[in-house]
Amino acid sequence: MTGWRKACLVVVAVVGVVAAVGLVVMPVVADLDTAAAVGSVEGAVVGIASTWVSVAALLRSGSTTVFADGGSNAAGGDMRNPSARDTGSGSGPPAVAGSGVFASGGSNAAGGDMTDPTAHRGP
Repeated sequence: MTGWRKACLVVVAVVGVVAAVGLVVMPVVADLDTAAAVGSVEGAVVGIASTWVSVAALLRSGSTTVFADGGSNAAGGDMRNPSARDTGSGSGPPAVAGSGVFASGGSNAAGGDMTDPTAHRGP
């Protein structure tokens, strides 16, 4: 986790704790009507903030680059019972270099969990 993301999480946690303590202390210090009004405003602000965070997370999640050749299996998510067999030389390395899932030479690769994989090299 990068430093600025960690700092953002700490700030959000501190603000959340302060808001929770404020909602508990408010009825003691002020009357119940004032506490209800403050709670309503806090709820609206938190709802807007959580909607913004959700939309930002959805927009940032990119697709995983997946490439398989030479009788291999590759998946960006989970695979169940994949079976691969080396069929010789493939078409070469993936067109897009960088992070992702890459399998060649009769192998299996998954971006998630793999259940009961088999791979064969040779005839």
